[in-house]
Amino acid sequence: MRQIPVMPSPPLHITRSISDFRTLRTQNLLYVDKTAQVVEFLQVPDSLLFTRPRRFGKSLLLSTIEALYSGDRDLFAGDGHRPVLAVVQKDLWDWPVRPVLCLDMQVVGVRDGSLVPALNNLVAAAATDLRMDDHYRPDPHDPTWSLVSLIAALARQDSDTGGEGKIVILVDEYDAPILNQMHHPQAPQLRQELAEFYGVFKYQSVRIERLVMTGVTRFVKTGLWSRLNQVQDESTSRQFHDLVGFTDAELDTLWADVQDQVPPPEDNGPPLSRAGWREWYNGYRFARGDVPALYNPLTIMSSLRQGTLGDFWARTGHLGVVERRLQAPPPPLDPGDRMALALTRPGALADYDLDLNLNLDWLASLQPADTPEAVLAQWESDQLVPLLYQTGYFTLRPDDTLAPPNHEVAAYLHRALMAHWVVAADRPRARHHQDAMLAALRSLDVPRMVLHFNSLLPLFPHQQFRGVEAHACLLIMEHALLLTHGQDLQKVSEQSGAGGDADMALSGPDFTLVLEFKAGASTTAEQGQTQIRDRGYLQAGNRITPLYLGLALHTRDRQVDTWRCQGYDEFGDSVGGPLTHEDAWPNRREDLFRRWGYTPGAPRDALPPSDIVH
Repeated sequence: MRQIPVMPSPPLHITRSISDFRTLRTQNLLYVDKTAQVVEFLQVPDSLLFTRPRRFGKSLLLSTIEALYSGDRDLFAGDGHRPVLAVVQKDLWDWPVRPVLCLDMQVVGVRDGSLVPALNNLVAAAATDLRMDDHYRPDPHDPTWSLVSLIAALARQDSDTGGEGKIVILVDEYDAPILNQMHHPQAPQLRQELAEFYGVFKYQSVRIERLVMTGVTRFVKTGLWSRLNQVQDESTSRQFHDLVGFTDAELDTLWADVQDQVPPPEDNGPPLSRAGWREWYNGYRFARGDVPALYNPLTIMSSLRQGTLGDFWARTGHLGVVERRLQAPPPPLDPGDRMALALTRPGALADYDLDLNLNLDWLASLQPADTPEAVLAQWESDQLVPLLYQTGYFTLRPDDTLAPPNHEVAAYLHRALMAHWVVAADRPRARHHQDAMLAALRSLDVPRMVLHFNSLLPLFPHQQFRGVEAHACLLIMEHALLLTHGQDLQKVSEQSGAGGDADMALSGPDFTLVLEFKAGASTTAEQGQTQIRDRGYLQAGNRITPLYLGLALHTRDRQVDTWRCQGYDEFGDSVGGPLTHEDAWPNRREDLFRRWGYTPGAPRDALPPSDIVH
């Protein structure tokens, strides 16, 4: 039988800015097939809310839903130029045709102290797009009535064409008017206007077959949400965890398809590789438990376009309130104030009562101010951490702790914090000492670590640290550890003893190290070491490593003047004698291990998998 040659498909074009599903398909642009997940999402009978950080594919999700309700099956089918998608390949959709009302809330701004003009313009623009200008009756002073009239007209249209008199409503970035106007003196009134507008969806539900809302943030169900209590929040659902964003399996397929099209790296950046993607960008988790880590689509597409690894997400603009908070002058350090450590040490999910929603009632309690900075001065740390989680600066780890998701975000936070604490002229020197200090820690060279730590301390402003030196040392160490994200030196997620928590616990591939900082004339390094032992900081360590060390450092006049290091076994009992600042430190790593009870090469229990996020 004569064989017909198969013509190769033309190369897929890579875009990082187009989020319209129809454009992606008709112009042969690269698309990672999420249609099976989208159809599964649409099987949930409730109105739906789905939140993710910016540039994570939310707009493309809504555009895909709009295309599904257009009835255009051919758009999802293959034609020799584009692959057939799962929704057609597996026959997952019945292809109903419904009027689809799309509302992009990012364009809603304030005019004369009100959202009313912008909301009315939004409804009018949607009516024009749907060719309904002559079929509904807008009220220029009441956008809620304008929306009701448009919904009713669209439902009549569906009924007249043989439908059930129902429509689909898709709301993109529902929270943008709240976040963009959070610091407006009339913010409570603006939120009330928005709540009334969204309230239409509830009492028009008989005409709405499907309501899907996307955004960045989630709020506790008071205030605004009292008008939207029929909406089911699926943002933290394990079932829909990968509805947007890319999984490792999806990137394996993507890389196989496009690796031959990757251009040479721009600007002499690190060349793009599959391993580089995993090292730089993997790590987002939005549900508790064993869910696959995700990648931000923007970073992947940007790296493909430029052929290199870079901080693309960090360079594309940030949520205004977050940027202003990161750029605000830091408050004086206070040992009882969590704000100073919130960016580097967010802690366990349990610290936030298992609730990472923002509180609109709390936002309403902020005093009006002329500038965003004046309002930010009132910001509480227990609200900052949920905001940073929802906006993508922190993510959930499998052990229910919060941490930056990947190398890209951690490096951005490090730069943002460096701008807080160190003047521009000193930043290269600070980065040098941080890198050298961390390298010394990896090799367990405590004297060299202390040497660089002492060089680093004077570069941070002394007026912020007056009277709280131990707290400052901890902050500086936490700040430096942002540079180790995804590498072999990691903070241990929990290191609690019977008598409290250690200042810090670090884990390398073959050691666990607890640090305790002491300061002032009334304390000593020896007291810090006693505290490590008596409070059992190492007794119930959550890793099995060959070597357990406690390191107590005492600071005076913004320098570590004395330190004391002790080895422990896995039960928290001291082994061998301590080493102090007065002793010669062993030159060889093997000698350290032998000193504290471990002979390299001796059989040990197998180490558990690392808790490094990949």
